[in-house]
Amino acid sequence: MVNEVERLCDLFFDFSNEDRLQILYSLRETPMTVTNLSRELNLTTQEASRHLSRLGEMGLTLKDPNGLHHLSPFGMLSLQQLESFRFTSKHRDYFRSHDLSGLPPEFISRLGELAESEYIDDVMVVFHRINQVIKDADEHVHRLTDRYIITAQPAQAYALQKGVQYRLIEPEDIVVPPEFVNPPIVNEALRSGQFMDHVVDELKVFMALSEKELAVVCFPGTDGKMDYRGFSAKDEKAIKWTHDLFNYYWEGSVTRTTPLPSHRQN
Repeated sequence: MVNEVERLCDLFFDFSNEDRLQILYSLRETPMTVTNLSRELNLTTQEASRHLSRLGEMGLTLKDPNGLHHLSPFGMLSLQQLESFRFTSKHRDYFRSHDLSGLPPEFISRLGELAESEYIDDVMVVFHRINQVIKDADEHVHRLTDRYIITAQPAQAYALQKGVQYRLIEPEDIVVPPEFVNPPIVNEALRSGQFMDHVVDELKVFMALSEKELAVVCFPGTDGKMDYRGFSAKDEKAIKWTHDLFNYYWEGSVTRTTPLPSHRQN
């Protein structure tokens, strides 16, 4: 009997061939004949037929009575799972120097949902996007942060004036810059519950998002520190992934009971 490792190796062998992988992606879009596939992928009919035979033997594709090749349910599932590998492989330099081991396993397995995100390696661009996403929000802003971004205060005040609900998760021992003072609208929002400030013992991710856009999600370096470089996105999958991750941490956080010095400002 073929063991599990051999089955897995056989599957990755099929994925390791560029032509076979392109066939699978083409069939994900629409069923096709051997002739159409060979024409679209610039293969000979014999090459396309040979690859399809291999993919069919592995259970990744099916052929209907009309000669059309389809992805099988197993083939579709395998491609969906492969998205995480595509994403991490595309950004391998980033993931070589950043540690995601602190994330819940269920979110590691869903990393492919970030596949359409854009990598940003300029910290100033990251902070600018955070400001813009906060300002453009209509419903809510969610932030996980290990630092206060003083330049975001005007955008934050503007969002609160529009009635945006603001949720913040920060470490209990976050360092507050001496020049940081909450404007009156933030203190009022804290009292009313429009602004909710929660704390956790330790943060393994940095993010800012609204209902419309993921400003950024960043992961710590191998030294455990944030360098504020990460991924930005507007697509539905990436926004859902980060909203779900934020809610995971929100459920494990508690309301700040010891006000920060800046929170006492009137």
